[in-house]
Amino acid sequence: MRLRVEKWGCGYAVFDGKKRLSKTHSHRYLAENALDRIEAEARQSRQARNRPCLTCGTEFWSTGVGHRMCQPCRARLGGLDNRMLGC
Repeated sequence: MRLRVEKWGCGYAVFDGKKRLSKTHSHRYLAENALDRIEAEARQSRQARNRPCLTCGTEFWSTGVGHRMCQPCRARLGGLDNRMLGC
């Protein structure tokens, strides 16, 4: 996918070939920010898949390599930080 920002009407938009992927933005930098968001979402969706939780081993839908614990384990272990700090 080769995305680019082009002039569109009185503003700018993100395109993939002839297909417009974003709304029209009043300034080029806003369209470039939209381009960055679209590319980041595409990268993240390519990394998403079922992975085993590092804590309990249950498979869950992981959005990327930095998301390695299922939600129940994440919630259960969330309070450990406060106890370790003595709070």
